[in-house]
Amino acid sequence: MKLGFIGGGNMASAMIAAITNSKICSLSEIFVYDRSKNENLKFKFGITPLDSERKIVQNSDIIVLAIKPNGYESVLNLIKKDVKNQIIVTVAPNFTIEMVSEILGSDKKIVRTMPNTPAAIGKGVTAVCFNENLNENERMSVLKVLQSFGTTHEIEEKLIPVFTAIAGSLPAYVFMFIEALADGGVLEGMPRAKAYEIIAASVAGSADMILKTGKHPAQLKDEVCSPSGTTIEALRVLEEHGIRSALIDAVRTAARKSRA
Repeated sequence: MKLGFIGGGNMASAMIAAITNSKICSLSEIFVYDRSKNENLKFKFGITPLDSERKIVQNSDIIVLAIKPNGYESVLNLIKKDVKNQIIVTVAPNFTIEMVSEILGSDKKIVRTMPNTPAAIGKGVTAVCFNENLNENERMSVLKVLQSFGTTHEIEEKLIPVFTAIAGSLPAYVFMFIEALADGGVLEGMPRAKAYEIIAASVAGSADMILKTGKHPAQLKDEVCSPSGTTIEALRVLEEHGIRSALIDAVRTAARKSRA
């Protein structure tokens, strides 16, 4: 299985890092083209840089378009004569399978994905949609690649904007949350580095409780709150400042932006 990446930015680097660590294919079978990052990616991961988008398509079985959404149309038009039986994997919140098909042709094999940046450490969460042109073996090959950097959820394509809002963008929400809590800890005398360490581990453990216990988040929250205790008082302040409404509005805004 030969993998080709068009684009070598943050998301592509995260995916490549996980794929190379998982060893699902040899380094000699991973190709990349990025006008400004080719040599850096070769040095960092030991993969093979090629000198054009077309060369990536010509040498790969699965091609990941890891470029900015506003560059999709021009790159697809550039490579369309070279796309035969290869699988095209998109990584864009607002470029649909139909839009790709209109450029490449309705017979082409197209997969739409939306990963998030924890893919770099093998903890990513990725949404995936397939068009009808892939057979079961091809679908399994794509899933094998995606699962090398975390969990994968096959969803309806119409839900990709929602997934983007609750998972694709979520690391940024969590990082802001951790930073704000650390600021509070520093204000109360905790060294910043130690605050980050404590909060990050606590966030990871709390999230894992939902996955491993199967309990509703509200139930787990209630189990932390003692009558007249510190936690319920802190939650009162968060509710007073509208944390729920702010998060719901953030998700709706991100989803609307993704659809647009």
